[in-house]
This record gives sequence, structure tokens and C-alpha cells, in this order.
Amino acid sequence: MKKQVIFIALIIFSSIINADVEFRITQPGVGAYEIAILPFDNNTQSVNLANVISDDLKLTGQFRTLEKEQLIENPRYASQIKFPTWKMLGADYLTIGSVLSSAPGRYEVSVKLFSVLDQKQILSLSLPVHSGDLRAGAHYIADKIYEEITGIKGIFSTKIAYVTATNVDGKMEYQLLVADADGKNSQALATSSQPLLSPKWSPRGDKLVYVSFEKGNSAIYIQNLATGKRELMSSYKGINSGPAFSPDGKHLALTLSKSGNPEIYIMDIYTKQLEKITNSWAIDTGATWAPDGQSLIFTSDRGGKPNLY
Repeated sequence: MKKQVIFIALIIFSSIINADVEFRITQPGVGAYEIAILPFDNNTQSVNLANVISDDLKLTGQFRTLEKEQLIENPRYASQIKFPTWKMLGADYLTIGSVLSSAPGRYEVSVKLFSVLDQKQILSLSLPVHSGDLRAGAHYIADKIYEEITGIKGIFSTKIAYVTATNVDGKMEYQLLVADADGKNSQALATSSQPLLSPKWSPRGDKLVYVSFEKGNSAIYIQNLATGKRELMSSYKGINSGPAFSPDGKHLALTLSKSGNPEIYIMDIYTKQLEKITNSWAIDTGATWAPDGQSLIFTSDRGGKPNLY
């Protein structure tokens, strides 16, 4: 019997404050956008693009999508759209799309977004997509729809890194995985019988830094996603934890206790040269870079209880 727990690497300070943090979107909030994502014309059998786009938008909590039974019309062209009907159904926006085979294993995906209130087209996209990238194409379309409506760039084409802890017949197995933002297409990067913790992305998204206990003591590794190669960065006696890439990707902020007390250090990832940043009797940990790379935010109990400095 398997029991599995998933730790998502989107919570910056959960390891710092030693508390479980959970975010749950139970339903769209008041004032959510109503959008009708119509089935794509000549849709492929492998990926339902309309469903992927709809699921992406609903995931934000800012959109409600009309249910299948509410899609009483299925226009293929702008001239066929009866805007008053869709307004009566409560739709603020409407999309129509098509998937056409352009060559063996390749498709041309087109989508148009309409404002029901203004009764006009506000976005038109056409992109060539390989058969193996149809899901990625749907995420890209969702990004553009989200940006057009909210003015904020979408995150549906991004990746998430997370760790699973699976109990198999009384033995724990830990895996570091990368998946699409919706949790699909997961790939294991590392597997261990000992805990894997704190995965953090490099600024370019091509590397992950994380903590592993596979050799007993904590150690920090950087793993290249394209090549699969990983490099040991820090395995000093004591604590090696809380790694975070600098905005330029050239340095790591990390917590080490090699001098006897947990302190914040900065490491050059190419030379592995260390610079000690804090020097306190207290526990200093969980450093995060400011966007300009000129300062760090970290947690310390030097004031008697954990606070940010």
C-alpha cells in the first residue's frame, strides 16, 4: 500500500518558520471573469485543448468557465457569434479555435478571443505546434488569454518543482520532480531513500538547487535540467540548507553551521568561494534575494523569536 505526500516548492518561508502552509482555491472569488471556451474545430484526439485552457484559467480562481451544457452554440467564425445570447448566459468573454494538420505530426493551432460586452475580437493567435507539444501550446494560449484580460502575464507555461515522500511497505522513497504548472507531465530528477528538500529554481529555469540527505548529512546540489548532470555545492559538517540563486544566477545564498552556528553565506557557484554574511549567536536562516541582487532577506531569532531582517 502506498501513501504519498507532496511538498510543493512554491512556499518561500515554510521551512523557515517550521509550520505547514497550505493554499487552497475552493471557488472563484466575487467578480471572477465568466468565459466560454468553445471546443476547438477539428480537435485532436490526444489533447483536448479547450479543456486544458479552461482548467488553466480556473486554477487561478479569477475565472469561471461556462459548463459544457451551457455551450448552446458552437460558432466557427466571428460572423456566427450571437453576442446577446452569450451575454444572457453570463459570459464576459468567448473563445473559438481550430486545430489543422499542417504536416505529419504538426498542427496549426488558431484561437480568437472576443469581448461579449463590446462585441468585438480582442485577441488572435496562430501558432505551429508539434504533436508532442499540443498541451504546451494550450498553456501558451491560456497565458495570452489571461494577460489580455487581466494585464498580468500568465504562468501556465511555467514549471513547478516539488518533492514526494512515498511509503512503500514501510520504507520511504523521496523523489524530486518537475512538472507543468498544472501538475501534468511530471519527470523525476532525483530519487533517494533519504529526504530531499527545498528545491529552488535558477533565474533562467534551467537548473534546480536542492538539499539532499542521501549520504546521511545534509548536502546542497545543483542539477542541470537539460543534461541531468548534478554538482555537489556544499557538504560541510553540520547544517547545509536554504539554498537560493541570486537574480543573476551566479551565486547562492545558503545557511551553513560549519563554524558552529547557523549563519548566512554567499557562494560563487563557479569557484565555490564563500563569503560569510551574518555573524550572530542566533540562528540565521532562509535567505532570499532582493530583486536587484544587492541585499538579502533572512530569518533570525536574534530578537527572541523568528523575525525577518
